[in-house]
Amino acid sequence: MVREQQPENDSPEALPTDFRSPATNHRFIAGIVAYDGTAFCGSQRQKNGRSVQGDLEVALAAILKHEAPVILAGRTDAGVHASGQVFRFTTTNAIPANRVALALNTVLARDVRVKATRAVEERFHPRFSASSRVYKYIIEDVAIVNPMLRQIAGNVRETLDVRAMNTACRVFWGRQDFAAWQSAGSPTKTTVREIKKLSVRRRRDIYGSSPIEVTIEADAFLYQMVRNIVGALIAVGKGELSADDVERLTRGADRTQCPPPAPPQGLCLMQVKYENGNS
Repeated sequence: MVREQQPENDSPEALPTDFRSPATNHRFIAGIVAYDGTAFCGSQRQKNGRSVQGDLEVALAAILKHEAPVILAGRTDAGVHASGQVFRFTTTNAIPANRVALALNTVLARDVRVKATRAVEERFHPRFSASSRVYKYIIEDVAIVNPMLRQIAGNVRETLDVRAMNTACRVFWGRQDFAAWQSAGSPTKTTVREIKKLSVRRRRDIYGSSPIEVTIEADAFLYQMVRNIVGALIAVGKGELSADDVERLTRGADRTQCPPPAPPQGLCLMQVKYENGNS
């Protein structure tokens, strides 16, 4: 859908500039946005605080000279970050689609940056056209927190067993009912999802620290599903749960019996994937 890099001939003009609706003359433009979620109440527009959607819509109105409601690929909670959130809007403005990113970045606050924009077809929907989403979660398992990581990592004050956490990851692989790992507050027709990838590794020398990185990809996620799964993996890493315990909790489908979610600041939406291989 949207690429961060230019096409092979490195010419902006090689990108499509128009997918117009014959009936309305509307153009459809999508983009990739990155943000530091620390100061946001979430990605979706809310009445009680600043949101990524709200900031994008204000910036679009400034450059397009008309209101342009934004559709996002997914919701992120307060404090959660993104490097690959996808959005779409419609416009009748003649601005070249691939230059919208630069224009937006002259208006947006410094904790939000649009990485790329391009024209898309009307049928493209950031959420419903997506085939999968990729998140990463950073855990710093030390007693004394590195101040450089305090806004991008969850903290656990003891060393975690990465091997045991990876063993427990296998319980979550595949298509199954994840009702146990959904927080209340966002009803859905089905709690069945497919986790395509889930792994844990120790990173080396990030601002002098060696945090743990959890990577997870699924066709879609339930409300707070990633943070809840990471919370379970942390419990495994502490020795409080085994992989068998995690499997039992998953089958029990009772959220009240599961460990608490990991804190929001360690989570980042890395990429939204689409069937054509772009994101």
